[in-house]
Amino acid sequence: MTKYSRIIVGIILSTAMISQTVKAQEAVAKKSLTRGKMWICCLPNGSLERDVTTMHNWLTNYPGHYEADNPIAGGWDGTRIFNVAQLEGENVGWQYRNFLTHNHVYAVEQTKLIKNYNLPNPNLPEEYIEGVIGSFKNDRLGNRHMAYEIEAKTMVWSLPRYDDFVIIECKLTNTDDVAFENFYYSRMLNPTGPDNPLSATYDVEYMWDDEISDDVGFIFYDDTSLPPETKGDSSIYSIFPGNITGDRGDPGNIEMENSRDMKLYSPALYAFTFYKDRLTPNKNGERKVWRNIFSRSSDAPLADRYPGHESLATYSGLTNILKDEQPEMGWREAHALHKEGDIAGSLWERSPRYVYTIGPYDIAPGESIEWIEIFVAGQMDRNISILGDTTATLHFVADGLVNLKENWNAVEELIRNNYAITKDIPPPTPATTPLRMGEIEIVAEPASAKINDELKAGVNLIWEPVHIGYRDPLTGDEDFAGYRVYRSNISIEGPWQLVNTIPIEEIDNYLQDGMVNFFQETKISIPYRYCITSFDNDGNESAKTAFNLDPVAARAFATNDLDQVRVVPNPFRQESGFRKGSGESKRLAFINIPEKCIIRIYTVALDLVRTISHESGGETTWGSNNDKYKDYLLTDFAMNVSPGIYIYHIESRVEGHEGDSKVGKIFIIK
Repeated sequence: MTKYSRIIVGIILSTAMISQTVKAQEAVAKKSLTRGKMWICCLPNGSLERDVTTMHNWLTNYPGHYEADNPIAGGWDGTRIFNVAQLEGENVGWQYRNFLTHNHVYAVEQTKLIKNYNLPNPNLPEEYIEGVIGSFKNDRLGNRHMAYEIEAKTMVWSLPRYDDFVIIECKLTNTDDVAFENFYYSRMLNPTGPDNPLSATYDVEYMWDDEISDDVGFIFYDDTSLPPETKGDSSIYSIFPGNITGDRGDPGNIEMENSRDMKLYSPALYAFTFYKDRLTPNKNGERKVWRNIFSRSSDAPLADRYPGHESLATYSGLTNILKDEQPEMGWREAHALHKEGDIAGSLWERSPRYVYTIGPYDIAPGESIEWIEIFVAGQMDRNISILGDTTATLHFVADGLVNLKENWNAVEELIRNNYAITKDIPPPTPATTPLRMGEIEIVAEPASAKINDELKAGVNLIWEPVHIGYRDPLTGDEDFAGYRVYRSNISIEGPWQLVNTIPIEEIDNYLQDGMVNFFQETKISIPYRYCITSFDNDGNESAKTAFNLDPVAARAFATNDLDQVRVVPNPFRQESGFRKGSGESKRLAFINIPEKCIIRIYTVALDLVRTISHESGGETTWGSNNDKYKDYLLTDFAMNVSPGIYIYHIESRVEGHEGDSKVGKIFIIK
């Protein structure tokens, strides 16, 4: 090639690169799906991304409303898509995620989020994103890739029977000018809970269930940590239930004596798969899914180690790992047979990366292949796993497997019905969207009301009513029958206790300014979250997606009899005694106090540490989640309160009682 030829070629390549760089700015918009229990932020084809409001966490949480503002639950973390093929004899392979630095896809049709809440159209998912992703023929450096388009839809539902999975439907069309030979499409996931502060290393286990694993593949769950250096001896915990079941399920109370945080942080089972029955047969006429499990640890022996993104992004890298498929058995079975050099059953697999693949395909220009991908979860009754104890740790795997199978049956039912709901649609939820940070689903406020001429303490619950004239979209019947009121003293995950039912005949009694205003009597000074559902004449009930984020406590009535003042709890163990998750672990309350007063708290040396100005009701708190400043039991100098004896002085500011005062002691212990 002459000097001038090289210059011309360089200009052409540079022009092509500039053109593609400009087009690359049309990044595929990611959207969040939050209608079901499983929350994800993803591209239309399910490639997961970080949510802009939770930059340090992957929005792949289950249940997604986990503590609402602290998304540390989840069943997997991160994802990459790998594509490999042979083009005119050249091996071509690459990966993509939605980061611009290595983004080889662009939006042909930008991602759209479609809401079909409460299923006015039962033939569509309740919430879904769709779009068309285009792939560049060459990257910005001129390297050969593949030009194709993926038309994709990612779908979720909130109906209790269908809210534990995500369905992803894709169609890939070759838009290149040459055929793809031996094309493979592969996904990599880390089946582990992202950023779970309790999760140990080497504690993810997989099983192969003969009943459904031919369809769903391997099923992952959290078991006892087995670091390779322990040679199979589990981590030892001296505190119940860890002394019996170790850290399986990640119970919150295995490292701290008398901890009130008893729930399991990782009680779910997960499976990830391509749905074989709706998979375009590959070039060999098979509906084939390849499955491989590797260790995430860089310390793992080479035979166990994840090949790395650079390797899987090449044709030889991906096809080499497909030569040795994962044996169709669970980790325990594989471990019992394991010997050095085996590809399954080592302790390193307890920190897994999961690669699953379809192919090989020969795809001529203009031709297409189609697939459906499923993320499905299962768990024991959340009301049990939150309460913890060996009742949960001994049984969450077996119970979760039963539930996962039920959810898989629901997946297959939806796919057979082309995603149409054919029965049992409940009335609309009292809130149109699940709770996210900054959003209010129902209003819950401390209040009082006269019941049988006696003043009672409680909370006012306010929500948007089901619209007048609602008809079941399937039957056409006006079958809305009323509301149910639940409460939880731990978290918005539950356990939920049914405390009231409002039949449709009584709803007009509570309508004010177009909203339902309902007074719920409850014990004073105990913080609860409340949840409202709707139900119909057949007993179908909406999902629990309408609740208040912060717990609310009914307040004691004001009194000028200072002998009635109480501090609860007293002594205070640097924890209120409320279960963790209630948001009130630091809650110290002064009850039966004057309507207006000043509370000063001193050390025994009479050093002032805290001043509280109180202006309404008969109760105030120090360290409540609902404090104006959310000080969590801090001094006026933003310092933690040390154990010891403290003196409180209450001075009334009520007209006619100015100067009345009360002195008492608070005992704070470890």
